[in-house]
Parts: sequence; C-alpha cells; structure tokens
Amino acid sequence: MGGPQKVQVWSKNDDTLLLEFSWCLLEIPSTGNPWQSLDIVFQLESPSNKVVEPFHSHDDIYLLHLDHETPPKRLYQNLSARPKHSTCSETYRPLAKGYIVRSDIVPLRLRDSQYVEAALSFAETLESYSGRSIALSDANDLPALFSTATASLLLRHDSERGSNAEFEALSLAVESELENRLSFPWILPGAARRRTLVLVDGNSAHPDKCGTGYGFYLVAIELGINLVVLDNAGHWLEGPDYAHWREAFIPTRLTNPPEEDLANRIVESVKAYGKPVDGIITFADSFWVYVARAAQQLGLQTSSQDAFRIATNKYLTSVFVGNEAYCASSLDEALDIAKKPELSYPLIVKPCDGWSSEGVSRVDSLDALTMAINAIDTSRHGSEFVIEKYCAGPEIDGNFVLLDGKVLFFEVCDDFPKSADINGPSVGSLTIFHELDSVYLSALPSQEINLLRNSFLDTLLKLGLKDGIMHLEGRVEYSSVEYKPTQSGGLDLCPCDDTNKPTKQQPTAWLIEINPRPLGMTGSQIVESTYGIDYWGLALLIAVDDKPRVHALSQPFKHGAQHTCIMVFISTDYPSSCQGIFDSEDICADLMARRPDLAKHISRCTCLVKRGQKVPHPSSGFNTFLAYFNVFSRAGRDEALNLARQVRKEVRYSFV
Repeated sequence: MGGPQKVQVWSKNDDTLLLEFSWCLLEIPSTGNPWQSLDIVFQLESPSNKVVEPFHSHDDIYLLHLDHETPPKRLYQNLSARPKHSTCSETYRPLAKGYIVRSDIVPLRLRDSQYVEAALSFAETLESYSGRSIALSDANDLPALFSTATASLLLRHDSERGSNAEFEALSLAVESELENRLSFPWILPGAARRRTLVLVDGNSAHPDKCGTGYGFYLVAIELGINLVVLDNAGHWLEGPDYAHWREAFIPTRLTNPPEEDLANRIVESVKAYGKPVDGIITFADSFWVYVARAAQQLGLQTSSQDAFRIATNKYLTSVFVGNEAYCASSLDEALDIAKKPELSYPLIVKPCDGWSSEGVSRVDSLDALTMAINAIDTSRHGSEFVIEKYCAGPEIDGNFVLLDGKVLFFEVCDDFPKSADINGPSVGSLTIFHELDSVYLSALPSQEINLLRNSFLDTLLKLGLKDGIMHLEGRVEYSSVEYKPTQSGGLDLCPCDDTNKPTKQQPTAWLIEINPRPLGMTGSQIVESTYGIDYWGLALLIAVDDKPRVHALSQPFKHGAQHTCIMVFISTDYPSSCQGIFDSEDICADLMARRPDLAKHISRCTCLVKRGQKVPHPSSGFNTFLAYFNVFSRAGRDEALNLARQVRKEVRYSFV
C-alpha cells in the first residue's frame, strides 16, 4: 500500500509539536464478515525539531497537520488516547444496504472487550449506507479512510514495537470478537424515520448533582427519537442548557402521589404540543395508570389501566398471584391483622406504593411491627401498606423484553442477602432491604431459573402486560440452594442441607413486585456490558412501536454473557453522632487511583454524592447510596466475588 505516512499532533496553546506518528495500512485478507475492516498501524516517532506551520482548530486540545486544508476531526478524536508506542486501529464500514439501528451500536457492543482500548462511532443518527466497500484508491488517504468509516477501534497492544505479524494476529482476534458481538442485523433495510415520544416525568436528578438519568436522553439521541417532556415548570430540562436533549418541554403539574385529574392534564399538554406523536411513556411507577388513561384518550398504544394499577400496587400484586396478603392504613389495623392465626413471624411490611425498597422491613415481633409501620414515610409513599409472609429463599431480579406477548430476552441476577435477611450481614439493628451486591449471572439451578421465567411470564400475560421492559423482583421458595459461608470468606449459593428436613418441598416462584419499566440506569448498565442489551433504548423503541429495531437490539452476544459482573452498592452509613454531611471527594476516583489492580476489573462506577452534601441515613426511611462499582471477572464467579469484596473493603469516605 506504499510507504508509511506521517501524522503530527500539535499543541493548541503554543503551536509546539507534541507527537509524531507514522502510519501504514495492513493487508489482511477478508474474514467474510458483513463489514469491511481496515487495519491501520500507528508508530510513535521521536518529536521533530523542524518548524512546521500547524493548522488551527478550536474544537479539540490536540491538532493534526496532514498537509491537507482541514484536519480530519474524526481522526484526531480517535488518536486522543495518545498511545505511548505502536498501536493498531481498525475502522469498519458495513457491507449491507440500509440504516444503522443506533448510531453508537459498535461502541455499545464493544464495552469491556479485552482487545479494545477505545471505541468511537462515526455514524450519524439513523445514517444510511450503500453497502459498497471503501475503494482501495483511498488507501493512502487517511482522512478519506476515517471519513467513510462507521466506527473505529483503538486496539489494546502492550509491546513497545509491535511487528506486523503481531498486529495481524490481534486483528483476527478482534474480527472473531466482533462476529460474536455484532452477530445480528445492525444495518436494517429500508428507510428510517424519526419518531416522537412523550415522556411524563423528566427525572428530577440534575446531571450536575450526580444524577444518572441523563443517560436516557443521550440514548434517545442515538436512536433518533425526539422527546416531548411533560414535567413541572422550572425543571432543569425546561431551560436552554439542556434544550438539545429534548424536542419540546411542556410545563405540566405533576405531584406524587398523583392527583386524580392527571390524565386530563397529560392529554391537554400533548394537544398543546400540536404535532403528531408516536407514543407516550413514563418511568415513574405511580404515574402509569394515568399515562395509560391518557394514551387511550389520545389513541396511542398502551396496556390497560387495570394492568398497571395491579402491577404498581404491592398489595394488589400479591393478591393477584395468590399470596396471603393484607392491606392496612394505620397501626391499629395492622395490630388486628397480626392476630390472624394464619400469619406467623417473620413478616414483611412495605408501602403499597413504594420504590427503592424504602419502608420495607422484616418484622419478628409485635414491637418490631410497630416500629416498621412508624418508619414508613407516608409523605412519600402514602398511608397504605401491605403485611405478608416473609419468604426466606434466594432473592433475584428478573428482567423481560416483551413484544406482542413474546419473550425476546430474559435474564436473572442474584440479589445477595441484605441486612433484613435471616442470613444477611449484620448492620446494627437495621432490618431493612438496602441493596448490597447484585451478581450477573445467577447461580440458581437452571430448572429454578426456568421456573421463575415461566411463572413470572404467566403473571405478566394474565395481567395484560405484553409489551415493554418488565423488571420483576422475587425469590425462590424451597430452593435447592441457599447462601452459606464459603472457604474464601464470603457468601454464595450452595446446595441446601436437607438432612434435618422431614419433607422435601418443591421449589416455587415467589413474586415480590412488578415494575413495568427497566431497572434503574445504574443497574441497566451492568446488563448492557454483560449481554450487550440496553433496556432503556429498547423501552423507547417499544413505546414508539419500532418493532424491527426492537427485534434487532434484543439479541445478546452470540456466545452469551462475556463475563461475571457484580454491582457493588456502597450504602450510606455513619454513626448517630454525625450530622450526615459527606466529607470526602469522589470515592470512586480515589479507589481507582489507589488500586489500579482493581480498577482494571471495574467496568463502570459513579460517586453519587459530593463533598458538603447532607445525606440521609437509611434508618430515616431513605435508601441512599454513596456510589456503585460494576466489578467484572472473565475467570468466573469466585474471582468476581473476591474482587467485589476487595472493592467494598477499599472504599474510603468520612462524614461529619
């Protein structure tokens, strides 16, 4: 392909030459995949002392001088990692005709790849491709190579001076990796069109205040879905700073608990928008009934109001699946219920309209029942609560992607015992259900996972919930496994010891709650990296009835989960002598800097609080977290659990 070419990186501040690379194109035979791969080797050269007039740009820190009129923006974004030695970059262009399912699909599916240092998409939203390959005549024109590519990968290479043979072997390994990760139609035939979706409740957590819900808006942009947001006047999305994240903002009075005329207000706001919309959605459980009512009035697709009323009310859900459950709205009513002979301790008390496990307690006595009821924050969750039996089996989260009543994707994770569980960790006198560790993949026996899938799916379909992302929480009663101490010093699922049991009960599925929405943004990230499935993007596509893209993006990696991953929740904790003022910097950045050996096993992490912020203690009824870490292992569950324990142990923070 000719001799090596040069790339120079200049300082934006003082026009000094910072780096110089030579580059050349490797000639590697086609692997037969439905995309064209071009392998470019960049070799770091010694800085040059000769004076060269650089091209000025004001968009990026580093500038390139390529003897062209304009430096290629896509190229210097790709080189921004500033490799210290020789490295290899691959660019990709699809060989299918049609439009891309989402513009960031290649980086999305390459997260945590052992071969990829960085991934960058060049695709525009809903961009169409001709299916033609890049002409070899452009092979010596670096800007042309990048400008016609869909995405580029900066490959991980540790040798100081790599040989072409090493790069070719690396390239073939990456092609095999891509065959696993892109083994679905990510270029769809036909013409794409933008959709418009109404969102009721725009998420209250401001991005500048450690809110994570903003990721949802970025996903909508990648998918080409325009959002019309309905929320209270003064919401951070109403102003100009984040106007590019939404098509329109319609001030709409929202209260929690909702007022009875909410559906009418939603209809009025949608009509005030004045343009056609393709769907309507909310991710606030208490609004679903009203959104469904408004959707019916607007002629938009929706499940029934009754389905959402049952699914979002903990008491109605328990009764629907046949659990012995009782509803009360006062302490006196609860004390009368506790006298029923069919109820025996331990019991569960939880608000009918609850979220984030707030106000959920295990009670083992009459005094504990009184304390649990008094601890419910009725201003947040209303006065009604449910009393039912406590199921001691292993707890799980089960997530469905449903379309027309068919399961397109399903997965289960293990929720490790919490402070309220009989075999849970000791956290003082707290008997609450604060998240600690969620482990993907589940270690339940396959027959018990199938039991959960079939039982929960049957419940959803009987309710009439046939479309959407459904996040269910449950347990396996009489499971064949239980949590026991392991030789490594932690807990994990192990076969039950049945020698002291007079009878053998068959495992049964115990449903705790239904959430007709994806699990939280932070929780969904772990599914995205483990399986390549983005629940929030799928929820948007289902809501606008874009079935071709739903089918395409519901397909996990060809070879299954890429690793075992654990979401380590760092819960708020401090002694009663403290005021509850967080007195540390970013605890995630601190751990990653102190323990680079652990950092390489952390897929994502976020510190959710800032220095000087007052953080409620869990005993106040607010389940608050300081941070989370998604910790992964390619070696298996044992190593992942050990890494998670180390991460939890290494976290440093203080309160005043």
